[in-house]
Amino acid sequence: MARVIFRSERKMKILTFLILGFASAAFAETFEAIDGKEYKNVRVSRVEPDGIVLISKSGIAKVYFTELTKEVQDRFHYDAANAAAYSAQQTASQVAFQNQQAELRRKLAEEKNRYWTGQAPAKNTQDKLQAPAAAVAGRGQQVEVISHGAQVDIAKHLALGNVTVVDFYADWCGPCKQLSPSLEQMARTDPEIVLRKIDIVNWKTAVVKQYNIHSVPQVNVYNRGGRLVGTVVGADVDKVKSYVAQAKTGG
Repeated sequence: MARVIFRSERKMKILTFLILGFASAAFAETFEAIDGKEYKNVRVSRVEPDGIVLISKSGIAKVYFTELTKEVQDRFHYDAANAAAYSAQQTASQVAFQNQQAELRRKLAEEKNRYWTGQAPAKNTQDKLQAPAAAVAGRGQQVEVISHGAQVDIAKHLALGNVTVVDFYADWCGPCKQLSPSLEQMARTDPEIVLRKIDIVNWKTAVVKQYNIHSVPQVNVYNRGGRLVGTVVGADVDKVKSYVAQAKTGG
């Protein structure tokens, strides 16, 4: 009787494994953009009025319906008017956020000025401000967040003479969280490497449009002279290390 029960349980486990395997395969899709670019083995994480968010093992990508075929647009009930309204709303929200941050920075500067001129004690408003170039705690200048969605000139943040690794990421991106510790360890343990991080916040921010970011994580590697050596899309730390080694030798 014990053997019969054991065999039945074993068969059930195998059957469950096969079912889960088939289910995973069924959710894996391939989307082809009108320019020929393919997104293979991806899953639709979210459908937005202007596009779909795809997730794979290596990262997350936002693909706009205008970049996809008519068949895909029809499948997800794409409506150009709704997409335009959604895009305008997202842009307006981002502008409002940036204006709010600018006002907070202005008030902080005024309070600091009053403090140094002896007019009033400085208030601790820094914690309320999401500064666009806040250093990561405990990392010094080896690791630094240089933007939270706002436009940024990467060239001004390159550590000339060393190799600069620029990591485009988002807090909600799982693969980004997997890759980040490896990048930070590289910067902490190798004095020839500095890490600059750019938080895209969402797909509608100014920095996303500025650098045409469609997938995160995305890592750019610059050599000692500030020239871009290579770009890695996805959580491929080995490829990042390969570009870093190339950048150290002059690119």
